Parts: sequence; C-alpha cells; structure tokens
Amino acid sequence: MPDYARIYARQEYLTPGAAETVQIIAETVRPDESTWLLDVASGKGEAASTLASQFGCRVLCVEPYDAFVHYATAKFWFFNLRDLVSLVRADGKQLPVRNESIDAAYCIGAPSIVGMEPLFQEMARVVRPGGHVIVSDIVWREKPGPLGDDWGWMKNAHQITADEYGDAMEAAGLDVTRLHLHGRDAWEDYWCPMLDVAQEAKTAQPADIFFADEVENTIALERRAVDAWLDYATFIARR
Repeated sequence: MPDYARIYARQEYLTPGAAETVQIIAETVRPDESTWLLDVASGKGEAASTLASQFGCRVLCVEPYDAFVHYATAKFWFFNLRDLVSLVRADGKQLPVRNESIDAAYCIGAPSIVGMEPLFQEMARVVRPGGHVIVSDIVWREKPGPLGDDWGWMKNAHQITADEYGDAMEAAGLDVTRLHLHGRDAWEDYWCPMLDVAQEAKTAQPADIFFADEVENTIALERRAVDAWLDYATFIARR
C-alpha cells in the first residue's frame, strides 16, 4: 500500500476540489448547532473541522485508515472540537449509524474507493428523508477501454461517466439535483503539495529517489489522463 500519510504530508485535503466541495456542502445544507453531519472516509478530518468550527454543527467521521484516524483525532483535540466532532474507525460499506438519523452525509473523493453501490445505499439508509447526500469523485468524459500496466492505478479504475455515476446514486434512492465539475486548477492545486513532498525527498539526507520518482511519475500519468479523459465532479442529491 502506498505511504499515503507521507504522500499527503503537506496538504490537509486529499482530493481535487475538496475545499470547493466543502463550500458546496455548507451552502446546500446550511448547517447550524442542531445539525448532524456524517463524513464518510474523512481522511485528515479537515472538512469536518471546517464545518464544525464555522457552524457549530456536530459531525460523525468514519475513516478506516489508521494513520488518518490518529492524525484527525489529534486535530480535533488541538482545535478544541472534540465536543462537536467524533470519529469511528469503520468502513463506508457498513456505516455504524441508525436509520434516518443524520441530517446530511458527504463523502469527498472516496465513493469509488469505498464501493459506490454499497456506500450510496448506506448513505441513503442513514440520512433522514429530505436530507442531503453530497459526494465528489473522478468521472470519465470518455472511456478509453482497457489500459495497460503503464497507466498505474488507472488500469483498474472503474470507467464511469458523470451520467452513469448519477444513475448509480438514483438507483440507491437518491435524487440528484445538481452536478458541479471542478476546473483544471483544482487538479493542479491538488498535485502541487505532493510535488513539494517529492522534491523534499530528493534533497533529504539520505535522499529517497525511489519515493520521489514514484510520486512524480504518478502525477505525470494523472496529468495525461486528465487531459484525455478525467474530470472531478461533485454530486448533490436529496434523500
């Protein structure tokens, strides 16, 4: 497994357009002190921290990756958010939440990693009728078909268009009301801190050239794929 904690060492958001997606969540849900939010695959906990600190809402985070669990927990304590934000180590395919108990749920950048169909079904289960479900993920403008080993992680990626992605949400009982496509600058903002980490690895003593090359080569492949096929999208739906 890649060393995600090291790769993302210089950034709090772990996907393209994440900060913009958090803004969309805030504008759509309009949370207040009575609102319960569910953050699935919460990563470093930045979205939960931002929403809880700005609006005083309560956020339940679900995250399976141990390094991010520890990092986010420390962040919530440091920013004195432990009364508003809680974190459970769990998988998004089986959420430890009661039926229709959440006002809104979101998953930034991870539905295709968690498993789209089971995640959407679980989010639909736990969100109250009329509540919002907001997700962001990679979608494909075009489907190139089978890719070779030289395409890295994209070789095994599920090639799904924005329309097909929306259909999968609808099939889970979610009414998609809006689609937002993030600009190319969102990708560049996402890659920039990782390139800084790679540069630091090159100049460290001792240098870690293998790690630096791995990061830079992955970003180069992703840039090619974005130019040819990929978009990053945020979907807004109602339960």
